[in-house]
Amino acid sequence: MQPMDLIDRLRQLSPGAANLLLSAAIPRIIPSIGGWGLRVEEVTETRARLSVPLKRRTRNHVKGLYFGVQMTLAELTAGLLLLRRFPPSEYRSLVKRVEADFKAQGRSTVYAVCEPPPEVFGGLAEALKQKGDKAEAWVPVTLLAEDGTVVTEVRFLDSVKRL
Repeated sequence: MQPMDLIDRLRQLSPGAANLLLSAAIPRIIPSIGGWGLRVEEVTETRARLSVPLKRRTRNHVKGLYFGVQMTLAELTAGLLLLRRFPPSEYRSLVKRVEADFKAQGRSTVYAVCEPPPEVFGGLAEALKQKGDKAEAWVPVTLLAEDGTVVTEVRFLDSVKRL
């Protein structure tokens, strides 16, 4: 059984427990983010939401969330949604390009939300059916402060390949 299959089974019993398990596992997989306080808030078929609090390890010299932390948070959020839709037992995905628009300082916990329009993943799935091996799509992620202010808008050009 693949790790994501186990998490999906756990999610059926308790979504909160699955999110807690992912929150603990990710820093073990990516040690450089240990101590950030990363939390997986939600992962469904259509939406992923992660958060990172503003604290000493994540704060820059002007007391906002480091841009590098924002980009990592955004990539993890999009990545978890892609893993959910295109499981690693059948697919591989790779970020080919990133575009980011900084809008405001993240001076609180920042939430990354990836909820692409249905045609993004629908188009990927259809292209994989037609082309057979590989397809690409732009996946948007919005980073929000606690008060709902948009901190950064990010787009990832993701390439998905069938194994």
